[in-house]
Amino acid sequence: MSMSSRIELRERYLQGWYQMDAELLLTTTAHDFIFEDPAEPGPVSRDMLPGYMQRWDSRARAAGGNNEWVLTHETRADNNGILTDWEWWEVIGTELQGAAVVLTNDSGVFLERITYFDRKMRNPELRV
Repeated sequence: MSMSSRIELRERYLQGWYQMDAELLLTTTAHDFIFEDPAEPGPVSRDMLPGYMQRWDSRARAAGGNNEWVLTHETRADNNGILTDWEWWEVIGTELQGAAVVLTNDSGVFLERITYFDRKMRNPELRV
């Protein structure tokens, strides 16, 4: 498979999230797919992904958003058949933001790992 095919899988994966379409999302994931979110009790497997999408949507709405988000500072590299995407994500209208890394191979997206950034958690002594 070519890099353009991995990019297409990754783009369809993003569309699945933008549209909150679990079926579309699942067509782009590898069978050994894992999603890691520190807000979850453990890794989310491929068959757990639709339930996670519902929890994510609820979390975004509870924070004041409607699951519209933006990706910025995107970086992409393709090495040895693995497409790696890094980006900063923000849920529009909320304080929810963080970083993500997404790995895609010829089988589909096989890993997404997100982190959260919370401005309120910063140490007050470190403020200038």
